[in-house]
Amino acid sequence: MSKIAIEDAWIGGRSYHSGFTEEIPVQRHPSIPQLFDRTSLRTLATLLCAVLAACQSAQPSAPDPSYDLIVRGATIVSPESPHDGQVLDVAIHAGRIARIGDLQASDAREVIEADGRFLLPGLIDGHVHLYHATGLRRRDTPDFDALHGAYLRQMPRSYLFHGFTTVVELNADPDTNAQFLEAPERPRLIHCGPGVVLPDGFMALDVPADAVTRAFPALLHDRFGRNTLAPGMDPADHTPDAVLDVVQAAGGQCVKLYYEEALWWPGGAPDFALPSLAIMSEITAAARARGMPVLLHATTPAGIELGIAANIDMFAHGPWEWPQDGFAATRPGEQISETLTALAQTGIGVQSTLRTLANTGSLFQSEVLNDPAWLDVIPAEMLGHLRSGAQVQRDDFLSRFGPVILASGQTVEDMPALQANFFGRYQTLLADFHRSGGRLLFGTDTAVGGFGWASPPGLAGYWEMRDWEASGISPEDILAAATIRNARSFGLAGQRGLVASGQDADLLILSADPRMSVSAFEHIEIVVVEGRPIDRASLSARGE
Repeated sequence: MSKIAIEDAWIGGRSYHSGFTEEIPVQRHPSIPQLFDRTSLRTLATLLCAVLAACQSAQPSAPDPSYDLIVRGATIVSPESPHDGQVLDVAIHAGRIARIGDLQASDAREVIEADGRFLLPGLIDGHVHLYHATGLRRRDTPDFDALHGAYLRQMPRSYLFHGFTTVVELNADPDTNAQFLEAPERPRLIHCGPGVVLPDGFMALDVPADAVTRAFPALLHDRFGRNTLAPGMDPADHTPDAVLDVVQAAGGQCVKLYYEEALWWPGGAPDFALPSLAIMSEITAAARARGMPVLLHATTPAGIELGIAANIDMFAHGPWEWPQDGFAATRPGEQISETLTALAQTGIGVQSTLRTLANTGSLFQSEVLNDPAWLDVIPAEMLGHLRSGAQVQRDDFLSRFGPVILASGQTVEDMPALQANFFGRYQTLLADFHRSGGRLLFGTDTAVGGFGWASPPGLAGYWEMRDWEASGISPEDILAAATIRNARSFGLAGQRGLVASGQDADLLILSADPRMSVSAFEHIEIVVVEGRPIDRASLSARGE
């Protein structure tokens, strides 16, 4: 037995120094020559340590996860999706659904364990007006600007709070749109640019002639109608194609037209023009050639009949005004029934907008503003105003429209029942239309202007779903109307409306089953927008 001190060695033409000086006993067989002295053994050990360290550092690091987010173990509820009703994992990458199947948690940077929960496509409200604030009018309060500003800041989150990840603005205000798009948490926005109106038609007559082109840049010249142009207007600038150029230049992806008879106007409608079938047909054909769906504001049988003849794509409202039947009629008469039967056969979509009527009815329903759900969607200061200063709207409404609505012998005390009947008969009509094969689309008209305060962002959409369900429409039909059916109507098929690979990752995670009841939407836990999960509670106005 001899001892070898491992100190220095010359190996491979390089000198290595160990730093060790202690002697290590080494057993050597007598027949084996001593190949290494103590110094060389020490250096060899040092070299081996260095090589091992180098090998370890050269090992490839763990690969980056393939996905940004995986939602694991949720029951998918998505009408018309191949995965509807299945319990699967959903992987998201770069804001889109990348894969659906059985996945490993290690494949994603973030994982949501959703066992026992339900995964849905985000909802689409196909009819909103972002610039209105429900029930808030400048003439009712000196604090209008402060209240309106606070409302606009909360409004995008309120839509998300109730599951609406896409909204469609039908008559866009550029400044409001820009503010909406700057919000850090908001739904996706589709809009129709400025509404298309006639220079001597509904809404345009409210504006002085020298300001009409600024107020309504998409003015359509109806050369088949009264042929009225404001002074200085060149007909070439107001043809269907010229108007569509204006809409598209503003970013519009759809077209909003108007046929408003204003039967509700005190003393009768003013002498404004209604569009001719010929001009309606021309602009509809021109818009379709550009891939732009056409919506028509119409609430009477005559407007519905004109839209059918012009072959439009959607009605922005259903027919709630029945001139031949009167305000108090409980069931539709022959004319409206025949019109709806013809409409159901066309496949033209009808946006429900029940909340438009409910908004007016809220003037006579004191319980509406007591719902605690308001506190999630509008600032507390604005709710306080609606419960106090805004109440003057009731008397204003009665003074202006009471004579139109109240029949002989009726008084203001009859107004709540009349409003409830007006809403209920339209609700029944829509349900009958749906059961006859008509194509109902989901749209709320939030936040509708005019009188009332029952059109809060997001919450109005939930109330609209409850109204559908109360009329007998199934929760799955309601979900289809607010997802895939709306997506198709606005040219978004392949992007939104389904839980399927390749779709935008706009999703909802609920702790209750929406196939059982729309009340499940009170149990949204997480909203996913463009692939980013947001805890629902963080979207509430209560945190403001």
